Amino acid sequence: MRSAPVAGAAVLFTSLWAPPAAADPVPLPQALQAVSQSCADARAALIDQGGLVTSGSSRLVLATDRFEVTGPVGRRVVVAGVGTYGSIADEGLRAKQRKAALRYLKRSGATWWFHSGAYAVPGQEWSAAYDQSRAAAVTIDGTCAQSLTGALEPVAHDANTWTFTMPGQASITITTDAHGRLVSWGDLQIVHGAQSVGTPAEGIAYDRWQRAAQAATLNATLRDLTRELARQVNAAGPSVAAIDAAARAGVPQDRAVPLRVRQLRKGILVYARNPYTKTYHAWRVYLNKQQARARRVAG
Repeated sequence: MRSAPVAGAAVLFTSLWAPPAAADPVPLPQALQAVSQSCADARAALIDQGGLVTSGSSRLVLATDRFEVTGPVGRRVVVAGVGTYGSIADEGLRAKQRKAALRYLKRSGATWWFHSGAYAVPGQEWSAAYDQSRAAAVTIDGTCAQSLTGALEPVAHDANTWTFTMPGQASITITTDAHGRLVSWGDLQIVHGAQSVGTPAEGIAYDRWQRAAQAATLNATLRDLTRELARQVNAAGPSVAAIDAAARAGVPQDRAVPLRVRQLRKGILVYARNPYTKTYHAWRVYLNKQQARARRVAG
């Protein structure tokens, strides 16, 4: 009569300390299809309901009628029916250049610019449709599994976790939530559900900020532009004709502070005038000893 409790305890002990069940092996095509669907579902949920997406230094926060994105283009807050705010500190200007631009505008304390009725779209700059901007901000989609097509078979699957083994690389772990939506992939982390996004109190009109920022960086812009033109010409085969062709193709025409090009005997001159200080800036690209060179002329 005393052996039964011992046997029961032994069974209980064994069940408590038994190793977890091994992950189920899944054929690669099936695993890729499942992950693609998880990404598509995550995208749809983020666009429709909101959420938080982080990856390295990039961050996307989606509320119901607005979102905030921080990444390579800087920090922007996009509000439906209103427009886009941009952080002046994240515009890529040096502190001295930023202070100069704000001084031109007599707005030394300003921290944001504002583009009324225009919505930021990566790679396309602006749209008149908020929905297009929001959809473009969510870069996760149903093609996400393309980078995993070279994984070894089979793929390990355990509950909401997929583990892909890439030849010569560390394994990749992907997790989904109870709804099958993607929630993590390496340093990519997703929280589903509407977030809170604040709106800046005010901002400098975007066209005014663009003009001031371009004026404050005028010499640096000409320097970088002419050096790049010289590099392109030297890579393709230097000649006066090549310098002229490169300038025609490479000097932007749609700037708030326009750049002008003048043809010289051995090259071209790229020049502009600061509309606030009236300072003249000029760099030339010329042929010297069968090499295209960039040189500052004034400014």
